[in-house]
Formats: sequence, structure tokens, C-alpha cells
Amino acid sequence: MAEYKRSLRNFLILPNFQLRFLGYFVALFFISSLCFYSAIYLFFHNLRTRALAIGVPKGHVFFLYIDGQQYDLNQFLIYLVVLNFILLIIVGLVVSHRVAGPIYKLKKFLAQIDHNSPDFKLRSKDYFKELEPIVNDLKSKIKE
Repeated sequence: MAEYKRSLRNFLILPNFQLRFLGYFVALFFISSLCFYSAIYLFFHNLRTRALAIGVPKGHVFFLYIDGQQYDLNQFLIYLVVLNFILLIIVGLVVSHRVAGPIYKLKKFLAQIDHNSPDFKLRSKDYFKELEPIVNDLKSKIKE
């Protein structure tokens, strides 16, 4: 079986699977980030509403302080969201490669299988390592 060489052009092993896999995580990430932002907004909105309800005048320094705190927290959230998004993409690509790699390799192996084929072997950190003995047993049962 020919050795598969990866390059930047074919970085994704199974693009349809891997992009859909990453898409689910990115969608969940944006939903959770929106929930965090909404919680922060709601907290400060309620704080302003309660301050007005107890008689703090609109131009009071308290509202300037609250606005500054909300601005700082929003800035921190933006930095955190960007950092987490980068980490999500990196970890998502690694995990998707560990899932897609064995599927791709098994597909190629089964397309070229015969009695003289080398044993099916996955990388040490790949998922589905339990397939190795099953596929190799199947290969040994093939008669020419």
C-alpha cells in the first residue's frame, strides 16, 4: 500500500466530516458565548434598574462606575472568546484528525486488501485502536 503524504493542500483528511464536526463545536461555542454576554448585560441592566428604583439619580458617579465595570468585563470577555475560539479550532482539528485518520486509513486499506497486504496499523493516539486486530484477523481470513 502506498504511503500517504500529507501537505498543507490536503490538511483535512475527510473534509466533509471534519468541517461538519468543527461546525457543530463552533455553533455551540457561539451560542455559549452569546449566553455569557447576555448574562453580563442582564446583570448590569438589573443593577442600573435597581439603583434607579432606590433613588440614585441618573447622572450619579455610581452609573459611571457601573459603565466602566461593564466595559472592562466586556473587553475581558472579548479577549477570552477570541482565545477560546483559537483553542477550540486547534483542539477540534486534532480530535477530528484522530477520528478521520483511522476512517480514512481503513477505507484505503479495505480498498486494497489482499493476503499479502501489510497489517493494518493506526497511530498511537488515534481513536478506534480496537479495529486493528479485527481488520488484521479479517485480512488473514482472505483467500487468494
